[in-house]
Amino acid sequence: MMSLSALDWFLIVGLNGSIILYGVHLSRGTKRSVDWFLAAKGLPWWMVGLSMFATAVDSGDYVAVAGGAYKFGLSYISSWWLGLSIGWCLVAFFLFVPMYRAGMFTNAEYLEFRFGPVARVISVLIQIQSRTNVMANVAFSLYLTFSVLTGWGTQTWWLIVGIALAAATYTALGGLRSVAVTDTIQSLVMILASIVLWWTVWDHVGGWQGLENGLAQHVASHRLAEATAHSMTHVGGLDSTNTPAVIVVLGFILALSAYCTINQSQAMRLLAARSIWDMKMAAVVAGSVTAFMMWFNVTLGVLGRVVIPDLETTDQILPTLIEQFAPTMQAGLMGIIVAGLLAGGLSTYDSIGSALASVFTRDIYARFIRPRETDRHYLLVSRIVTVVVILASFAYIPFLKAGMLEFYMKLAGVAVIPLFTVYLMGVFTRVARSSATIGLSVAMLTGLTRFMNPVLLEWELGPLPVWWTDTWWGYLWSILVTSLSMIVASMITGWESREIFQAMAPSRETRNQPSDDSSDEETPPEGTWLERSRQTVPTTLEGTPQASSERTGWWLRPWIWASLLLLIVGYLNLVVFW
Repeated sequence: MMSLSALDWFLIVGLNGSIILYGVHLSRGTKRSVDWFLAAKGLPWWMVGLSMFATAVDSGDYVAVAGGAYKFGLSYISSWWLGLSIGWCLVAFFLFVPMYRAGMFTNAEYLEFRFGPVARVISVLIQIQSRTNVMANVAFSLYLTFSVLTGWGTQTWWLIVGIALAAATYTALGGLRSVAVTDTIQSLVMILASIVLWWTVWDHVGGWQGLENGLAQHVASHRLAEATAHSMTHVGGLDSTNTPAVIVVLGFILALSAYCTINQSQAMRLLAARSIWDMKMAAVVAGSVTAFMMWFNVTLGVLGRVVIPDLETTDQILPTLIEQFAPTMQAGLMGIIVAGLLAGGLSTYDSIGSALASVFTRDIYARFIRPRETDRHYLLVSRIVTVVVILASFAYIPFLKAGMLEFYMKLAGVAVIPLFTVYLMGVFTRVARSSATIGLSVAMLTGLTRFMNPVLLEWELGPLPVWWTDTWWGYLWSILVTSLSMIVASMITGWESREIFQAMAPSRETRNQPSDDSSDEETPPEGTWLERSRQTVPTTLEGTPQASSERTGWWLRPWIWASLLLLIVGYLNLVVFW
């Protein structure tokens, strides 16, 4: 058990308690579903960007990222520098633009317009599965940290449940209107916490030179393999005969780009921006802030290899570093670190809780179960579902012992990457409406075969080839199988006509008419709440709130800043640190 000063506990409780109370206070202004789901579509670019960052980087990422870097080395930074930056720019500049113009509330809503209701339902089920897993990561990381802080052992889980309920309370009451503001404040606490802990360990190790010397000493004493030490400081250092480094980096990019696309907690923030200009600039802000902060989080795991070279459980590296360096810190510094971890957990609980409530209420409950209730009824359902999904996420915790990062990456190849591929094929190609269901079904079934090795070995049939079962190669197979299945299905059933394909990029005039040949069951019936609620979405301008983006100066053009961001992170990843 660590000993924290009164000042430390004051900062931990005071900072996060104030944020929770402020979130509850903001909830008083949430009276309509459009306020709860989209914050009345009035969020500025900087708030959307910081909220996206706070959602993407949570306390689970503090622990899992440090643990992932402890195992994979600097290659893990590719997912955050390249994966998120590319993913956010992809959705903000291309994939989500038609959804925004159509007044849509969820990304799954678009899938019905493009592919029919089955694709919409599958998308929701995949989101619920993958995002509840992430909330379990958050709970597990908070448990690892606070069990060290308090010495309560398994009783610490009661504290974690209390934290989850606190986040569920202000989220259920206020929705995105409360969550976006609290996320912005939490992001600042998280950034400060990362820098404080990183600087403490960086100074102890002796900077970059001390890092390289420490790794060399561990290699000489046979505590580390030479290849492992090399991978710690080089993005391209994680290499093997089965998985070249470039495939690993590409896998990280695909996984995080898919996260940006299928994840409603990201989509609802971008769709809540007050204009398309704000949406695009928010992606630049989120990518820039994340790239800055993840340098500290990733290299913290690398530095941990020098301090503790042979830790058995990789996800323990962050709590172990906190425990080891706490006695050397001045009063208040450890409080800032733990407050940042807790803020990250709260920001993810509120973001994912509201997002899953959004897709369940709009894409399942209101679409198929109770389509003609009042706005007040659906607002109540959303609030109840928020609490339920946050608490239900604890069921995933027993599966995380092998490592949070590894568990998520395995799940991603089965369901997340195929769904990401469906979005890409839907926006950029004329594949048939029925092809999404076929592509997803084939890809997920083939993805499950990569987990069959234990059964095959038990039956003495031998293992499957590594190029098929490997997680990183699996991402490429997932994209290939999904896209080929959709193409073959389109060749058999017929491609969408150019006229209908153009209508699939909905405008306000066509948002309730996805195609000429769609049946009545494939769109929300007239007079339902789903149809009425889209009419309440405020009209927004294409550019800035003041003027069209074509009339602004070059320094206000989002594509320039997005290009600069991608050039910088690409150069650092593929040249400087390769």
